[in-house]
This record gives sequence, C-alpha cells and structure tokens, in this order.
Amino acid sequence: MQEKEDIVFSRNTVEFVTVAAEFCAYLERTNEFTRKEFVGTLLKLLPLLYIKAQMLPTDEKNNDEDMEQFVTEDSYEVLRMTIADLLADKDTYLDVFVADMKYSDTPITKTISEDLADIYQDIKNFVCLFRLGINETMHDAILDCKEHFCQYWGQTLVNTLRALHDIEYNSNDENEENDSRDEDF
Repeated sequence: MQEKEDIVFSRNTVEFVTVAAEFCAYLERTNEFTRKEFVGTLLKLLPLLYIKAQMLPTDEKNNDEDMEQFVTEDSYEVLRMTIADLLADKDTYLDVFVADMKYSDTPITKTISEDLADIYQDIKNFVCLFRLGINETMHDAILDCKEHFCQYWGQTLVNTLRALHDIEYNSNDENEENDSRDEDF
C-alpha cells in the first residue's frame, strides 16, 4: 500500500497533475484568446505536458475495470468547435505519421482542434479522477494516463505541436501584416 501511495504523491506525478490541470483550464478558456496568443501558449504548454507525461511512473493496476469518464460527447464537441473557430483556416494539417499513409495516393489531413480535444479528453478524465482523492483510483488513473500517452496521445501531441509550430513561424498571417505595413511607407 505504501508503494502505491508513493506513486500517487511522487514529485513526477504531482508535477504532471499540475501541468495537466493547467492544460485543461487553458483549453476551457480558448474563446478568451486571439489565435496568436492561443498558439504561442500551446507551443510552451504542450512540450511541458509531454515531458511530464514521460516521467509518470509505471506499476501494476489495482483494478482492471474501465475508469470513469467525465468528458461528455457534448463537452468534447463544444471544445473542438471552439478551437476550430479560433484557428479557422489554420486548423487543418497534413499528417505523416498515419500507418496507412504509405498506401495512400492522397494526403491524409487532420485537424489541430480534434487532436487537442482528444488529448484534452484523456487529460481531463485523468484530472477529474485524481481530484476524487481516492488513492487506489488516483493510482490507476496515473497508469491509464501513462498507457494512453504511450499508445495514442503522445504521438498526437507531437503531431499537433508540429502543426502549431507551422502556424507560429511559417504562417502568412504575420507576413501579410508586415507587407501591409511596408506599403504605408
């Protein structure tokens, strides 16, 4: 029992919970930001989330049952649509890390909004389970989150980070602003 409590209250777990809660809270306030603010902050927050998830401990689960889900289809869809509205024409990107890509004649597109909503769903469910304050549930939530990170949302996060980087540094938005300022002179 002591070992399970050590995992739940380890420094790496506490730091991940802190970053995870901040990530969720930030996405829940998407409509408060400009696209530039939103992208800039995510370019700082996502790498931190990735690093902290990598450092989560591994162990044996207490219970093999599925964990409780807190994110509903409606809340997922509202978040996805809010992000899609903010990113507008910058939401879609080409995905190169799809297994079927090598067999495809056409590019495979993904959306940043759906990727972020997928990551949010897993992280928010984790944070809500952790807030219950039941050591065994918290322990299993950590292990589920780490497993999901390894199997799915870690790669999704990296792909999304690449797309966000492109918006920040290769987007025509800033070039168009600079061009219009140059015309004034």
